[in-house]
Amino acid sequence: MARAKSLLGASKALGVDKSTASRRLAALERSLGARLFLRTREGLRLSPLGERLRSNAERAESEIRALEGAGVAGGHEVSGLVRIATTEGMAPSLVANGLLSLRDEHPGLELEVLGANRSVDLRRGEADISIRVAKTEEPELLVRLLARFGISLFASEKYLRVRGRPRSADELAGHDVLVPSAELAGLAEARWLAAYAGVRIAFRSSSMPALIEAALRGHGLVALTRAWGDTIPGLEEAVALEHLGTRPVWLVVHPDVAARPAVRVVADRIAESFRALARGR
Repeated sequence: MARAKSLLGASKALGVDKSTASRRLAALERSLGARLFLRTREGLRLSPLGERLRSNAERAESEIRALEGAGVAGGHEVSGLVRIATTEGMAPSLVANGLLSLRDEHPGLELEVLGANRSVDLRRGEADISIRVAKTEEPELLVRLLARFGISLFASEKYLRVRGRPRSADELAGHDVLVPSAELAGLAEARWLAAYAGVRIAFRSSSMPALIEAALRGHGLVALTRAWGDTIPGLEEAVALEHLGTRPVWLVVHPDVAARPAVRVVADRIAESFRALARGR
């Protein structure tokens, strides 16, 4: 900012948007308890404290660039911890679809999957990669569409034999349904099932594995992406919910970690597995 003399110029140099540069400056000034810049007609000007700290900052910048340069020589090694945040439901499928086989190629790689139904804050370093079903609105994050999946109602063979197999979404009256709740209540299928006249809500849960277990035990119909439901032994597809459209799945990463070889390799493997799933269903 001292060189550019403006937030806009600094943000372009840093590769972030103007609001991010402003927030980072405000956070730094709060931590120091003093202003680093003065706003003038000519743009940003270093305060007396900023002037005193500038030489320290330039020395730190020089040391960091030297450290980065030294790391480039050996920085192509895929190793270290990569943390992947996703939903509780998608976490097992990452393992089932070969994520851990990456360690056969890169023994120094350590993987951690954080399965929860809330979005982590990548800006605060809560994870390196996030796999989400809702597109992020944070402009500074890098977003990749992994796939789109259709949604269907699934049930056990026992349930369909005893209660009958509905031939369309119009024939669900009288059936028992298993409905996502809490953080998952905003899903399109959860809203639709909760509002459908004539069905009986047998069970609600914020845990997709719990809803699936209830379906396997014959307690009702559960809505799943077809790519997921097809992989669960004991469940059969009952009704395709085409009117709900498709479920997009997004991979999100912060630019600060995106170039790290281990993060890049893990993100690419996740993308490959989702493409394969989408081709299969």
